[in-house]
Amino acid sequence: MNKTISTRPFIRISGFLQNFWTLGVCITWGFWWGGLTFYAVVVVPIGTSDLGSVEQGFVTQQVTIVHNWLSVLFILCLILESAMRSSRFLFGLGIALSILTYELFRWHSHLSSMMNFQERTVQAGFYQEHAVYLWLIAAQWIIGLIVSPMLFLNSRWHKYLLNQQKN
Repeated sequence: MNKTISTRPFIRISGFLQNFWTLGVCITWGFWWGGLTFYAVVVVPIGTSDLGSVEQGFVTQQVTIVHNWLSVLFILCLILESAMRSSRFLFGLGIALSILTYELFRWHSHLSSMMNFQERTVQAGFYQEHAVYLWLIAAQWIIGLIVSPMLFLNSRWHKYLLNQQKN
């Protein structure tokens, strides 16, 4: 018995909705990945310089709650996009991001339990535990880097722009 794999999209939308969806996915990726990059490269170093590493950590503790939920939103978009394209690769990246984000939520809770919010101090061993969180974030960032060409270079808008350049 010969089994074939269907290349038809699992979910299909067209026209205006497709353009609106593509824009939404791009904006969601931009806030998620761009926000993470900007925060890590600009905000954390400035905050650490001006506030000190412990105080910056208390700021980051609040920011990462928002970023982790933004990750969930992007993952939902990525999974839907993978279904529309019938892309197992994008789906796999979505699953990998899901696992990482789940672990980030767990580690965030664990690290928050090691913080004394009244005295603005952290328990001994906090920074060794925090290193695991940073590695998870780095893995998430790398996947975001891999996802970007998949989203943008294979999008309907990209094909439209290429056709416009030919004319």
